[in-house]
Amino acid sequence: MISIIVPALNEENNIERCLKSLKNQYFTDAEYEIIVVDGNSKDKTVKIATNYADKVVYQKSGGIGGARRDGADASVGNILVFTDADTVHDRNWLSTIYKNMGTYDISTGPILFQEGDLKSDFLELWRKSYKLFQLFNFYWLIGSNMAIRGDVYNKIDGHKNISILEDFDLSVQLFREGDVLSTFDKNQRVYTSARRIDNLLIYFLIYAYGHYHYHLTKNYDNLLNYPRFDEMDLKSFLKIPDRFDREKINALYYNLRSAMTK
Repeated sequence: MISIIVPALNEENNIERCLKSLKNQYFTDAEYEIIVVDGNSKDKTVKIATNYADKVVYQKSGGIGGARRDGADASVGNILVFTDADTVHDRNWLSTIYKNMGTYDISTGPILFQEGDLKSDFLELWRKSYKLFQLFNFYWLIGSNMAIRGDVYNKIDGHKNISILEDFDLSVQLFREGDVLSTFDKNQRVYTSARRIDNLLIYFLIYAYGHYHYHLTKNYDNLLNYPRFDEMDLKSFLKIPDRFDREKINALYYNLRSAMTK
């Protein structure tokens, strides 16, 4: 059994295309269920999802990571497949995943952008650089196109309740686990949207901020409380609480200066 998990928040303009592409898969090798996890949408997302999904559950945990985990908790499949509500899938997407999961614990593939403009071309090129990490057996997973065996997902305790870098964290936990077989299949294609990324500078600043807290401060609260990308501008970015933990940086600076003057 395969469980496809789709987090959604105010996605009435996109979720129907997503769910139709999942219902119309060329796939008869096993049963599969579609689970939509709604994050308290104020539009017609739930109404539309009910027409296509096998289950619509309401998000209880925090962040997009929590939504993915809530979907996993509601699933019955031994293979968990994660995607996003603004993503459309090749007709053979599920067949490719099922074939790969006969050998591997993790399966992922290309994430292409629907817009086909300069911004999306740049993002595709940037994400292709993630494949370099595969030389070291680190697979940088992205939530719109990934599959994982349920027992492996539970072994690493799944997604954390965070809103940014939730899939990077999952990738790190899988890498640390060590005994995990992963694959990147070029035929496991999906088509997503760059609609929320109006400003590439802001996009990279947010992720720089996220990696700072993930790797240095270990402050996961700052990975949970993030504005949506499409609501973010430079002014609001600079107002994010506890920006780069300035007090900690100042304390480090003064400690270093004191040590050098002794």
